[in-house]
Amino acid sequence: MSSLQIVAATIMGGKKEQLERVLRTLRACRGAVAIRVLSEDEKKALLELERRVEDNIVFGMCKSRNDGVREALQREVTAALVIQSAIFQYPHHPHMSLRCGDRVLGELVTDREKREELKKNASNFFLWDDFVVYMKRLPRGREEREKMRMIFHPREPLQLRGVPGVENSVFGTPSTEGDALIKRRMNIQGEDAHLGTCVLGFNLQR
Repeated sequence: MSSLQIVAATIMGGKKEQLERVLRTLRACRGAVAIRVLSEDEKKALLELERRVEDNIVFGMCKSRNDGVREALQREVTAALVIQSAIFQYPHHPHMSLRCGDRVLGELVTDREKREELKKNASNFFLWDDFVVYMKRLPRGREEREKMRMIFHPREPLQLRGVPGVENSVFGTPSTEGDALIKRRMNIQGEDAHLGTCVLGFNLQR
């Protein structure tokens, strides 16, 4: 039984038709190469892998947390897509922030004027052109510094905006290891640098 059949078997009546309609919409998206509805076991496997990856230090600063993937995996349906990254419509630059608990220590700044103003302050350090770290906010104690996380925030998948029967949709970009796992499950071979992956999670209206 395919993963789609497994998921569809748990969805009764009109929900099954809704799911099939959503999948047709996704398959028709420009740049969509392959799609797979993840079973509960596959979702657990991907989540466990991402959790292990999150223990690695990123940007030489701290551990990470991929809330985009985490939330997508919590939805009623999670679809994994292999995409032509150059033409599939999605946020190529993930929305991130550096946090310690509820405190924002660094963030993506999209407003050009605000960026220029922040750059005038020598205590602000730019990891790259549009991501600022507020150095004075960084915790000094080791225990607090170990709580710092680079958060990869969830985004709305443009492909599901306005699709009937879909609610609470979320887009996530897996880690390099998660990308490889998805491609293995979907039997995608080769090292094509233009082939990426993403996960789209959503609920079906009752």
